[in-house]
Amino acid sequence: MSTSIKNFDQLYKAGIEAEANREYLLALSNYSSALTLTTSTNQALLWHKIGMVYLQIEKYYQAFENLSFALTLNPKNTETMHGLAVANFFLGNFEDSCKYIDEACKLVPNNHIYAIDRASIRSVYNPDPHYKFTLYREWGRRFADPLEIKNRPFNYDPSPDRKLRIGYVSGDMRDHAVAFFMEPVFANHDKNKVEVHIYSNSQVNDAVTARLKKLVPYWHDVTKITDEALYELIRSHKIDVLVDLSGHTKGQRLFVFARRAAPVQVTWLGYMGGTLGMQAMDYRITDFGTDPVGKEEFYVETLFRMRCMACYQPPADCEITPLPPMLSSGTPTLISLNGSRKITDEMLLLWGKILEQRKDAQLFIQVQENSDEDCIATMEPRLRKANLPLDRVILSPHVPLQEFMKRGSIADVALDTHPVSGGTTTLHTLWMGLPIVTFRGHDSVSSTTSATLTEFGLEKWVADNDDEYIQHVLALLNNLETLIEHRKNIRNMMQNSLLMNYKEQYQELEGLYQRMWLNYLLGEKRFVTSLAPCEDVIGLLKNNAHK
Repeated sequence: MSTSIKNFDQLYKAGIEAEANREYLLALSNYSSALTLTTSTNQALLWHKIGMVYLQIEKYYQAFENLSFALTLNPKNTETMHGLAVANFFLGNFEDSCKYIDEACKLVPNNHIYAIDRASIRSVYNPDPHYKFTLYREWGRRFADPLEIKNRPFNYDPSPDRKLRIGYVSGDMRDHAVAFFMEPVFANHDKNKVEVHIYSNSQVNDAVTARLKKLVPYWHDVTKITDEALYELIRSHKIDVLVDLSGHTKGQRLFVFARRAAPVQVTWLGYMGGTLGMQAMDYRITDFGTDPVGKEEFYVETLFRMRCMACYQPPADCEITPLPPMLSSGTPTLISLNGSRKITDEMLLLWGKILEQRKDAQLFIQVQENSDEDCIATMEPRLRKANLPLDRVILSPHVPLQEFMKRGSIADVALDTHPVSGGTTTLHTLWMGLPIVTFRGHDSVSSTTSATLTEFGLEKWVADNDDEYIQHVLALLNNLETLIEHRKNIRNMMQNSLLMNYKEQYQELEGLYQRMWLNYLLGEKRFVTSLAPCEDVIGLLKNNAHK
């Protein structure tokens, strides 16, 4: 901050500019300095701005504190309510999150951001699939469907077996779970069959971004262009199949899809919450474990099932500890590695029951807050409410991935969350050598871990109720032989599974894209899997073209 900046207006403007340039620490400094110069009329605005910057950099507890104070000064500010809804959601305060988002939507019913966040917050912990579908479909009907541009045909080469242009749109082309899944995809695409374009909407560019850029021929940073401009850019590239990798998460560009930017539009991987609710999204790539037969009615999209919907590329240089640490420490250690928003009060109560039955055990909880102070402020009140013994609970803030992958050396058994289970975290947990106990899910967001364990033949750790969950955990703690055997064998099991058979996975994926293209040429969308043969359809289309 320049010493020449003396007054409120200059400081506030400097804060706005710094925020726009993603210089968040500078923005915080300017807003904080402006607070010392302002009258009471501007204080609510500045506390709001400070809270929203903390939200941007994912410091949810600081966001919660500052936004809460801002709302006391301006109780009708719906932007502050929305920010508090998001902060509370990521802190695991579900009831408060619902309260704030409901009030914001009541006061401003036509705000599409409030509406979709309400659908996401309200549905994620509700087991009723009809309720979830209704919320998302209502959003799509009101805000997405009216954007579709129907009078611009795609005059693309209709050859059924030509090279396809595939576009991926994502806000997560960085050190993020989606990147772990997508890196082997980009590395293994057959350049003779597909031409790959990445449309990156990530506000962060890091070493992972640089690595991904080297794997694809066309990379487009679209962070600074409007939805209308991105729609035109994709149309100019004549993308045949456009793939959304964000869903209803940060960095998404769903209104580009709503406009119909490509003949075939697909959602995959980045969002496990269910349907996106919009008519212009043709397909959802999934598998039978995540979306069993019978789930079709809960999706606007046609389901395209692979044998395994994703692949896993584990972090490099991650050694496995061959023996459970309880052998040397004498203290059994349970561990939760999922984010705070996934740890419900019900899960804390359940974990407390396990600690009651194993008086010698301790619980290690890693959350997404960035400091020890935030960890304690966020989780300790919830631990007290659940009557967990604080002297047997260890809290840890977010740590870099390399350190995260060493957690297998300090824990014996991992605990999954419900109704939002782990995704990438579960795979990392297994790769560390840790067994993980989970619940059998009722939808895609709750069944990720159970589907993964079933794929590896480890369904014995999937529980149907609380009592079974407790018994599975206790059985593992009581069977050192099983813990040792698991650490010895799990990596071979994973490496020999479809999840890490990259070549076969991407051959199947490219066949899936071709099937979608053929469906488009046929003028229909069919509920088929990627294993359905394409040759008969290609022959039919070629014969029709020559008539």
